[in-house]
Amino acid sequence: MNNFWKSTFGFSFFTFISRVFGYLRDLTLAAFLGAGQIYDIFVVIFRIPNVFRSFFGEGAMAQSLVPSIIEAKENINNFLNQIFSLLLFSLLIFVGLAEVFPKLFVSLFAPGFIYDEEKFLNATNFLRIVFPYILLISLTAFFGAIQNSRKIFQFVAATPIFFNLSLICFAFSFAELSLKVLGISILTAGFIQLILNFSVVAYFGIFPKLTFTFDREILNSFFNKFIPAIFAAGVYQLNVLVDTIFASFLITGSPTWLYLSERLIQFPLGLFGVAVALVSLPNLTELFIQKDMKQISSHSFKILRVLFLMGFGCFLGAYFLGDYIIEILFKRGEFSSFDVGMTFLALQGYAISLIFLLPQKYFNSLFFAISKTNMVVYTGLLSLFANLILNYYFIFTIDLGHFGLALATSISSIIVFFVSLYWLLSRKILLAF
Repeated sequence: MNNFWKSTFGFSFFTFISRVFGYLRDLTLAAFLGAGQIYDIFVVIFRIPNVFRSFFGEGAMAQSLVPSIIEAKENINNFLNQIFSLLLFSLLIFVGLAEVFPKLFVSLFAPGFIYDEEKFLNATNFLRIVFPYILLISLTAFFGAIQNSRKIFQFVAATPIFFNLSLICFAFSFAELSLKVLGISILTAGFIQLILNFSVVAYFGIFPKLTFTFDREILNSFFNKFIPAIFAAGVYQLNVLVDTIFASFLITGSPTWLYLSERLIQFPLGLFGVAVALVSLPNLTELFIQKDMKQISSHSFKILRVLFLMGFGCFLGAYFLGDYIIEILFKRGEFSSFDVGMTFLALQGYAISLIFLLPQKYFNSLFFAISKTNMVVYTGLLSLFANLILNYYFIFTIDLGHFGLALATSISSIIVFFVSLYWLLSRKILLAF
């Protein structure tokens, strides 16, 4: 446990630095752009590659590839070559489709923009610029997962720092912060992140190569985990994307208010929940291979107790002090007192989810470690459908506006948490509860 917490704190430290630069990035964009059309387009359209990034990138890739690498043993090089090739070919086709049919993607993920011809055109052009970022960040995540399997977490945690720095530098380097400038800064960041993580893996003598020969038996272990991993890693982002789609029908500023409040929620989620989940995955996998379920239960109890306390403390801070925090962090330039109040309203809707999202991240790692990935699929679908239904009800029936979208996400996270907890207790995997 001492080594576990040491690795977790190391990951959290670099995540904290990254979040600080993330705040500086958001502060810079909010001050330059305010809650206007450009920022709304940036928030909504960049959400699209970010969601698919959860599928192909950090989340799904880490949770499925790390256990598979540990299990592969002597076939590691052959296994990595096949995964690298499949990932590259799939992403090239996917990015190509987005470049050829950008209007289709915008219509699907931002249908509210269709009714404003200028906004729709600007969103389409911006999508074409930023969509290749999926390819860059997904390959970055592939190299990051290799590092995680060796219990090296610091470089992965530090990677987002370069993304934030890129956007900040570009913002201050141009007289006008346009969507084109934002798009180029995102691609620049993607190249830097990829080069950094490839260099770390190359240092350890690992050089994945392209191959056109695929062994189904070698790949089975990975894909049995990868498809459920999409739900584990992507369900929260999918729920936020659903919020953003509904927000595109609301008044100008709604996507920005939701985005900034969700960014504040992501701070403790990344600092504690994601850090614990990523660091614990290799250890849980090794314990399961050794069939030491008693140790898994004991470690889980200690970890969950800490996550609950952290989540509850963060909830109190966000719900009762959020308006002061938002005013201090973002009230600059074009970002007004009205924007502060609207962002705080969204933050209050999201806040309760912190108590449940932090331990749920650990539950997902536990499901992957003990090869119960079907639970991730079930809970992911449950969360998604619950959020869709609640969003529609809160927006079009009782007219709660963007607060209703945030609240729906919180309620869906509560439902998933209790379903997961019940399953683990009923199978006596969490014996200490």
